Amino acid sequence: MKSMICVAAMAVMIASELLAATPSVPPDLTQSNTVDRKLTYNLGATGLRGWIYTRPANFFESQQSRTTTASRQILVTHVGAKSPADGVMKVNDVILGVDGKLFSDDARKSIAMAIQEAEKQANGGMLKLRIWRAGNTEDVQLKLKVIGTYSDTAPYNCPKSKRIFDDACRVLEKEPLQEDIWGAVNGLALLATGNPEYLPRVREFARKMAPPTLKLELKDGMVAWDWGYRNLFLCEYYLLTGDKEVLHAINEYTISLAKGQSMYGTFGHGIAPPTPDGTLHGSIPPYGPVNAAGLVANLSIVVGKKCGAKDPEIERAIQTASRFFGYFVDKGAIPYGEHLPWPNHDNNGKNAMAAVMFALQGNRITETKYFAKMVTASYQNREYGHTGQGFSYLWGALGANTGGPAAAAAFLKEASWHLDLVRRCDGSFTYDGGEQYGPGQTDDNTYYGKSGYYGLSPTATYVLTYSLPLKELCITGKDANQANWLSKKDVAEAIASGRFDLDRKTKSTDEIIAALGDWSPVVRGWAAEELAKRPEAKALVPQLIAMSEGNDAYIRQGACETLGLIKSAEALPVFVRLLTHEDRWLRVKAANALKNMGDKARPVVTDMLTALVATAEPLQPIVWDDPIQLTHGELAEALFGGLLRRSIDGVDRKLLYPSIQAVSRNADGMARMHLRPECHFLNP
Repeated sequence: MKSMICVAAMAVMIASELLAATPSVPPDLTQSNTVDRKLTYNLGATGLRGWIYTRPANFFESQQSRTTTASRQILVTHVGAKSPADGVMKVNDVILGVDGKLFSDDARKSIAMAIQEAEKQANGGMLKLRIWRAGNTEDVQLKLKVIGTYSDTAPYNCPKSKRIFDDACRVLEKEPLQEDIWGAVNGLALLATGNPEYLPRVREFARKMAPPTLKLELKDGMVAWDWGYRNLFLCEYYLLTGDKEVLHAINEYTISLAKGQSMYGTFGHGIAPPTPDGTLHGSIPPYGPVNAAGLVANLSIVVGKKCGAKDPEIERAIQTASRFFGYFVDKGAIPYGEHLPWPNHDNNGKNAMAAVMFALQGNRITETKYFAKMVTASYQNREYGHTGQGFSYLWGALGANTGGPAAAAAFLKEASWHLDLVRRCDGSFTYDGGEQYGPGQTDDNTYYGKSGYYGLSPTATYVLTYSLPLKELCITGKDANQANWLSKKDVAEAIASGRFDLDRKTKSTDEIIAALGDWSPVVRGWAAEELAKRPEAKALVPQLIAMSEGNDAYIRQGACETLGLIKSAEALPVFVRLLTHEDRWLRVKAANALKNMGDKARPVVTDMLTALVATAEPLQPIVWDDPIQLTHGELAEALFGGLLRRSIDGVDRKLLYPSIQAVSRNADGMARMHLRPECHFLNP
């Protein structure tokens, strides 16, 4: 298994490389326009693409999509023919502001908001830009198509959303249907429109994807992606049309995926090999689990069951996946693989995928509500992701929608500026994004050029988003269980939690202490960070110690995390007690706190070793409260990756040897890896 720490470290490294390649301050584009013109942004329905200074202040800011915050100018790199900008704007123009004023904030978001304003009925489509051209500053006007204002319930009961949807459908119907995962997404989008005129074409495509000769083999290869998306499309097609010609393929894909699932319910790029004794469901081999692929594969098994696929492996697969991904409830976002939760409200769409997977089971209310609420709060994370943000854009709104129309509307309201920025004047959409974050590009660097995430159609992506009111597909809300829907209070809490990373700086100490008990594990972590930085933090240690052993699980966890960041020696006894607490996530917080303490925690090494032995568990049967034994692994890291990394002098061998044996049997390879330096010090 790959470590979440390694994944996070790699992300930080990549982000650092991106930062190093970008000037530390925004260039004055009126003085020099020597920039990489292949990496640009679509500028909404204006007909313009432009270069915008992209450099987050740090790694955290990139995760929160604050990547163009410092920008105050936009260099025009292409003007689309017959677009609103044609004949008005020129390549190398520099957009300085809107409505007669210079940009005073993020130029990208500012022009997006100005486009939204211009498209309102009251403003007649008039977008006023202040530009610099060949040494002169002037004001120009673009005439955009009037499409109105998003309603408070958008995309539900929203004329603007309907106009955007209709225009995008006209583009989508002309796109090819390739026999691969991206074609499957286009097929889903066509089905989601509810337009009967598309059905003959989709029927032909579905039957090509489900040939009578289809026979899958359980062997190595990057099949999890392909099988998962193909099966999901075929299932939705069958449930909508009742076409029995594809049932054999649905059965083949569903059962093969169920048999190819790992012992933990995960998939890699491919399927799991057999166990050493030849039975199904071994561990995922290197490269390791990939949840972005596995979640859709598991989702397609759930929908395959709805289509009538039958095999004992199917129910086992659904239950196993639900247990594994259910572990992350109240802890964070679904990670890359079999790792610790990611400390954000979503992680490139994986929480959204999980929300849909749990929602379609009908009886997983707790899990559905948690992931739906996390997605609703994730509007700041949409533009961040490993390999790019394509799956974030594809699944985000669908995941929020599992929490009901109010959750979907709240999510879209926060994200609407970006949706309008990536929409073009011909009704199509673009994909702007890159590894971790960044601008995008079209195939020919023009406004109308082809754009996408490794072949994923951005137009198909947003047709699915705007199709939610139609509820044609299971993934877009057909036959939704309203017991999964978030209350008005839940939705408000989610939106507030999504911006807490900024709001925390203005909150009182009492408000920050209260936030240690927030529903969101991400907010609890942010609150702990904020409180630990404040001058009064050390004076709060006695109160935090009492809170860390109180009755409220969230408050316990938040208080423990804060104490670890304060690094107070007074808290050592409570950390030791919490290492064997029944709340396993509290144990993780205590182990992390001791790791943060460094040498200050050395007086309790004996207690830590004792807890390490006492909390060890066998690999089989799997304990689903912590299937990968991450809790035990965190304590192993605090000891063998920290305090005992350089020396084991003075450590009682009667405790040390059993501790090493316990860690050597941990399910998590990263936990076992921490033993390597220590073994060097052992005497024969």
